Amino acid sequence: MHNKHRSEIDSRILAEAAEWFALFRSGSANQSETTQWKIWLAEHPDHRAAWDRVEFHIDRFKSLPPKVSLAALTAPDLSRRRAIQNLLVLGVVGLSSWQFSRGRYWQEWTADYHVAQSETKTITLADGSTVILDSGSALNIEYTPDLRRLQLVSGEIYIETAPDNTDRHRPFVVDTQEGRVRALGTRFSVSQQVDYSQVAVFADKVEIQPASPNTLKQILSAGQEARFISTRVEPIQHNNLDQPPWSQGVIIADNIPLSEFLLQLNRYRKGYVTCAPEIADMRIIGSFPLKDTDRILASLETNLPVKLSRPFPFWVKVLPR
Repeated sequence: MHNKHRSEIDSRILAEAAEWFALFRSGSANQSETTQWKIWLAEHPDHRAAWDRVEFHIDRFKSLPPKVSLAALTAPDLSRRRAIQNLLVLGVVGLSSWQFSRGRYWQEWTADYHVAQSETKTITLADGSTVILDSGSALNIEYTPDLRRLQLVSGEIYIETAPDNTDRHRPFVVDTQEGRVRALGTRFSVSQQVDYSQVAVFADKVEIQPASPNTLKQILSAGQEARFISTRVEPIQHNNLDQPPWSQGVIIADNIPLSEFLLQLNRYRKGYVTCAPEIADMRIIGSFPLKDTDRILASLETNLPVKLSRPFPFWVKVLPR
């Protein structure tokens, strides 16, 4: 199994994958370039992992024609199920009906709440708890007499829990593909990646229960975070944040490669930003407000030995100066 989000993917490979991806989305790739891409993809497992990672982050709606995807993105949450069903009947969706209806895309589009690329959304739950959905996230909500349950289909959410407003003292849980996170009166975030889930705690505590039977639970306290899969919780890491930077409208770059920074930026921008592989390892440090992503790109050009190129209106390439 490929890990699309592992940090050890080489920055140059990640940049190459983003370049290939943007080329195909531009519609200008010829047969020779398609053949070269297939060769590149088969050369090394990391090429496939990088391709999958870029695809997961910056193009959740590639199977829909542009006009159709725009209409679906702007449709009210509660009407999305019917809208997608109609699209399937009309035959305008690029994926087969079986693949779309059974796979991750169908789960995302039919979720109770779905946030389009480049947007975030804040919702207040029936008990007064607050949930902020990150760009491209999808979430189902189920409140029963015995349980307050969120199902994170994709993306990331930040939660500020409130006490149960009934006399049942119902547990508050977040289910992911890998297991269950139980709030113990807290502020925390949960991220659903392709091969793992991640939890960060900003106040009080949470309990992680991986999905496989007989696996040990893990308690996380404020200032701690951890990844987990269905069979185990990975070693606990530390953070000193008050809440996720994206929930405050910023990206914080802590000495990360340019290719990784641009991959994050793509989540909050309409269109695609890539960089030349030879500058993929350039380190980025700083706090960048997400309100104006063009301004972020301009600041890179001003403060780094790079220049911006626009092969197509939606595609910005960062090149060495």
